[in-house]
Amino acid sequence: MEQLVGLIVLVGLSALVGQLGKKRKIGFGWSFALSVFLSPIIGLIITLFSKKKDVAFVDVTKDETDNI
Repeated sequence: MEQLVGLIVLVGLSALVGQLGKKRKIGFGWSFALSVFLSPIIGLIITLFSKKKDVAFVDVTKDETDNI
């Protein structure tokens, strides 16, 4: 029973680390997998050292803003 609780905690913490990885180049899957197989702390460190995804900016011309 204690092992089951430990496994649930491990998967839960790994899912949280995976959520942080969604906004980074490493992605959810790799963040989650590294957290499960290594440890959530090591997965968190690797995820935080991963680069953030680039944000795409939309170019709004003057003609489009006149219609608002």
